[in-house]
Amino acid sequence: MKATLHDRLALRGQVPEVNRRSNARKMVSVNTLIADKIGLTRGLITNISRGGCQLSLTRPLSPAQYLTLKVCPDDGPAIQINRGRVQWVKGKEAGIAFLSMPEQHRHELSRFCKSGAPEDLVKKLA
Repeated sequence: MKATLHDRLALRGQVPEVNRRSNARKMVSVNTLIADKIGLTRGLITNISRGGCQLSLTRPLSPAQYLTLKVCPDDGPAIQINRGRVQWVKGKEAGIAFLSMPEQHRHELSRFCKSGAPEDLVKKLA
C-alpha cells in the first residue's frame, strides 16, 4: 500500500489539527454529577460549550457510552443534560456531546457559556 501525503506528514507530526466544533469552548472549573448504567459519579468540567464539554472524572468512561449530566455552576442554577454521548476518552478525561436537554436548561447553558470573560474567572480564583 502506497503512503499518502497525509500519512507522511503525520509521521513527522506536521498534520494540522482540524477543529470540527461548531461552538466555541469556555474554559471553566465546574462540578458535575454523571449518571450512567454503572451508577453515579462526580466529575469536573474543564471546558464547555452549547454542544458539549470536557470532563475530568473519578473513573473512566467508554467511548460511545450514553449518560446524563447535572452541571452545577457556583453562580447559577443547575443545568440538566438528559442525554450525552462520550465522543472520546483519554484516561480519566472524556469529551461529551450534548444530545438532549429541557429547553429551559438549554437557555441556561447558553447564558452560562456567554457569561464571564476569562479575566472575570481569574478575578474569582484570586
